[in-house]
Amino acid sequence: MSADLLTEFVANIKARGLLETGDKVLAAVSSGPDSMALLHLLWRAQVAPIGVFHLNHQLRPEAEQEAEFVDAYVRQLGLPVYVYAHDVAHYAAVNRMSVETAAREVRYRLLRECMEKHGYTKIALGHHKDDQAETVLLHLIRGSGLPGLAGMKPRRDCFIRPLLPFTKAQILEYCRTFELAYHQDRTNFSPEYERNRLRLELIPLIESEYNPQFRSNLVQLAEIVSAEDQELAHQVQQLLPGLVYRKYGVPHLKRAEFGCLSLAFQRRVLQSIIAEARQSAQWAPFEQIETLRELILHNDSFTYPMPLLTVTGEANTIVFGRPEIPDWEPGILPVPGSVAAGVYQIRTEVARKGKEHTFSGEGEDFALDQLRLPLIYRKRKPGDVMQVFGQTGKKKVKDLMIDAKIPRYLRDHLPIICDQEDVLWVCGVRRSEKGRVTPDTDEILRIILEA
Repeated sequence: MSADLLTEFVANIKARGLLETGDKVLAAVSSGPDSMALLHLLWRAQVAPIGVFHLNHQLRPEAEQEAEFVDAYVRQLGLPVYVYAHDVAHYAAVNRMSVETAAREVRYRLLRECMEKHGYTKIALGHHKDDQAETVLLHLIRGSGLPGLAGMKPRRDCFIRPLLPFTKAQILEYCRTFELAYHQDRTNFSPEYERNRLRLELIPLIESEYNPQFRSNLVQLAEIVSAEDQELAHQVQQLLPGLVYRKYGVPHLKRAEFGCLSLAFQRRVLQSIIAEARQSAQWAPFEQIETLRELILHNDSFTYPMPLLTVTGEANTIVFGRPEIPDWEPGILPVPGSVAAGVYQIRTEVARKGKEHTFSGEGEDFALDQLRLPLIYRKRKPGDVMQVFGQTGKKKVKDLMIDAKIPRYLRDHLPIICDQEDVLWVCGVRRSEKGRVTPDTDEILRIILEA
């Protein structure tokens, strides 16, 4: 294989569809050999306009020198360069996270900001084949599912990784061939970081003692799993419209339909819904998914708090997040007339016996002369009871709602219609015996609820 990677580099970009007509690429350049080779290859390939992003993490004394090095080299190439600085150690301390995690979070956030501010459409990262092997092994150690074992994707959202087909050795040889200067980050050799220990200790041990092809096999595993993971993800997207609907701003999962899915699809459907509800591509840990799955299958009602999300189990649906239901105030119900109560519209119409009249919608009919006006519409109150139509005793409104399997988040928003003495109708649930229409009824009041 030639030390000049340009032909394969361009072919990979075309084969993977990493760049399209009209794209502008922002290359993330750290000053290390990987990103310097990436920049040089993009500059030579001339496949798209290029800009360069560099972040000084302010973690090492030489970081300022590296930022100046990148700035000078990029200007020498005649390309725009954007150098940022951020106190990552302070960010990590404030947010109680590792320096590794903080650096990644800050870097990706600033990359996106730079891309959007300066009109770029893609961000090129310098990850290579050895990075892919380390990523897969790291995910395996942490107990990842298929998406983790699929490793890094050549293209994800606006991020592209044109160097994934190439090994570290090939990249270093390319730098030597074209006399590319670069800086070695000494923290890459520190055993303090987990990924470094994998690269410097565990992988060499396995290759020397068990399988010299271990690194290559990990990359091959990622290739195989990635294709299968994409197929499963495609099938899940086809299933979701029949399983999930949005109401009051949050996803609702149909419990019965979920129970008919295979174990594999149950897990993936939950991951997809949680990712949507959180607006995050990061998957929930396996233990959380299993706990939630068991609750859905075996508990009629539950509340399961997760990071950034609370899942609520109702009789027929599973609600992911806090529904956004407009609040409303109680008031007088005009007869005839109409009022709005949050997401509900309540209308009343009156028909006189012996006169032809067609009501405008389905609802509950009451003998108007048996009611003590004015009518009111309000929310439920503790201790509310009603004599249910056709029964002699009274029943708690709370129990009527539970029996009707009204979701808990709706119970305090569902209108209740009362006259000056009694509860007449728990809207959409049950009506009272009071106001029963008989052959002697002179005026019929119909109350119509629309949502």
